[in-house]
Amino acid sequence: MSRKSSSSRGKSHGRKKGYNWAFIIAGAVLVSSYMIVVLFNGFGQTGWRESLEELKTSFLGAFQSVSETFGRVGQQLGSGSTSEDLVLDPPVGQQVRVHFIDVGQGESILIEGGDESVLVDAGENNQGETVLGYLANVGIDQLTMAVGTHPHSDHIGGMDTVMEGLTVGKLLMPDLPDDIIPTTKTYLSVLDVAEQTDTEMVYAYPGDSWEICGGTLKVLGPTEDYDDLNDESLVMRFDYGETSFLLTGDQEADAEEDLLSSGAKVTADLLGVGHHGSSTSTSQAFLDAVSPSVAVISCGEGNDYGHPHLETVERLEAAGVEIYRTDLQGSIVVSSDGHKLTVSTEKAG
Repeated sequence: MSRKSSSSRGKSHGRKKGYNWAFIIAGAVLVSSYMIVVLFNGFGQTGWRESLEELKTSFLGAFQSVSETFGRVGQQLGSGSTSEDLVLDPPVGQQVRVHFIDVGQGESILIEGGDESVLVDAGENNQGETVLGYLANVGIDQLTMAVGTHPHSDHIGGMDTVMEGLTVGKLLMPDLPDDIIPTTKTYLSVLDVAEQTDTEMVYAYPGDSWEICGGTLKVLGPTEDYDDLNDESLVMRFDYGETSFLLTGDQEADAEEDLLSSGAKVTADLLGVGHHGSSTSTSQAFLDAVSPSVAVISCGEGNDYGHPHLETVERLEAAGVEIYRTDLQGSIVVSSDGHKLTVSTEKAG
């Protein structure tokens, strides 16, 4: 896939240089040990030198380990940061990539980092092969986890094909109220193939989280039971270093309001815009709370629903959000080094 346009978004994070607490602590322990040896051996004895050399060797090795582990923590303590601000950097040179795959009027998102990968939705029934081809092109031959945000065909339609085409460690789904569990061929096929392929089925709930792809994937919603499958969408936040991605499925304004009322942490650098940019999602209050710098809308060119709706686009533009759309730019890849986002698109648009 060619990368015809790119841009970078991120927040600068200035830090004051703090005291090297690891050095100070290790030095104090070494001096104290020296005084103990002197007291027991006397100033005029030679035995203390050998003892001190052993102590120096031991403590210098310990110092190196302590310094590597706590050096940056000491800097942040020196600058007055709280424990909630202590974010460890990803390993040098490591990145995570979040792909918004062009599956027409539907949604499919791939998170990949290190040797792990998560597929969130797989588009319509006729898009399973498209998703498998995309995964093969980026070198994915198995999935650590897959997520079906909710049982509408434009989100889970291709998931059965994906599970038949490669190994999936587990499949996350929302635990639906009994009275709205669908009996559609699409939904039943996903359940059947999960059983046939021994894919572990997991119901996901708010508060569930997984350390995966070098970051943390956490379920935020739905926080209530609804009579609409769109509002039952799993809402997930993926944190990688100091960057964050909020994926909302087809959640609409009433469920957005409940999510905000729950106190969930929804702020994110990137927003996967709800319900393909429909005016029934991405309310002003929700957009203000998320405060993204980048938004990605998954929708099909010339779709029958008119997605994305003008009202949603205007809200995003008024908030100064940089908008990307799969109907205009094809598949979109957002890379993070833990500090800033870099966006690449399949097509200029």
